[in-house]
Amino acid sequence: MAQLEKKTVETKRSLTYTYYISPKSKADSSKPALFFIHGFPDNARMWSEVIDQLSDPPCQIIVPDCLGYAGTSKPTDVSMYKWSGQCVDLLEILQAEDIKKVIIIGHDWGAMLAQRFYNRHPEMVSGVILCNISYRPPSGEQFDLDDFNAITKERFGYPLYQYWYFFTSPDGYQIIDNNLERFWEVLHGAEPDWMKKMFAGKDAMTTYMSGNERVPLKSYAKEPKWRDDFMHRFSKDSFQGPTNWYKAHSSNVQWEDDKSIPKENHVVNVPFFHWVHRRQRGSN
Repeated sequence: MAQLEKKTVETKRSLTYTYYISPKSKADSSKPALFFIHGFPDNARMWSEVIDQLSDPPCQIIVPDCLGYAGTSKPTDVSMYKWSGQCVDLLEILQAEDIKKVIIIGHDWGAMLAQRFYNRHPEMVSGVILCNISYRPPSGEQFDLDDFNAITKERFGYPLYQYWYFFTSPDGYQIIDNNLERFWEVLHGAEPDWMKKMFAGKDAMTTYMSGNERVPLKSYAKEPKWRDDFMHRFSKDSFQGPTNWYKAHSSNVQWEDDKSIPKENHVVNVPFFHWVHRRQRGSN
């Protein structure tokens, strides 16, 4: 992303956002900007190889570090992560750059934020691209983690969100902070069905991080540019912010927040593309 300029903006919620943007002088102002939103546990840099493949695009590119990550503020209050607040933050970034329209592209939790940005500010969006996470309109039912895991276990044979119990536990983020190397292995182990074992197995993550078992890594996870960036970021930051995204959902902060979305905005009325890699685990 060497061609992008690093900038910061302070939002009305007194939060500092870091973002990266391509030169306006090279863009066609009639074209919507490409607005890339990363997921867990990444930062703007996760899009670098995608952006580097975009050879002289006719539109601007803008890529923020999301709330709780890297160069952006990391509030400890879970309520600060509600979608409406984050959407206004993103809107203020676009307003600071006088960007009128975007194609919003989100991965993982970034896909959830991208779709809520559309739901709340459809006038700003010309298209929606979701990676991994499918479109989920606001629900009339509160989220119940136990029920969700029971349903997915019956349907798929294993509970998709078993690991959420760990991520949303009071000391979960501290355990990760104290075991970064082993958490990197949890995320990127190369053994068959490793993701299923770690993410769907009861207490699997905590057991692995407190034990002596070692797992070979996937080839990309051995590359210093990815591993070193992860270690550098989280050695000085904490996983408290990133895990607050899970807590905001599991505690129904997001469900309550979604009530304010007009029903006419629940349907996506712009071009929409959903991409899922066949090896993705299929959940946040």
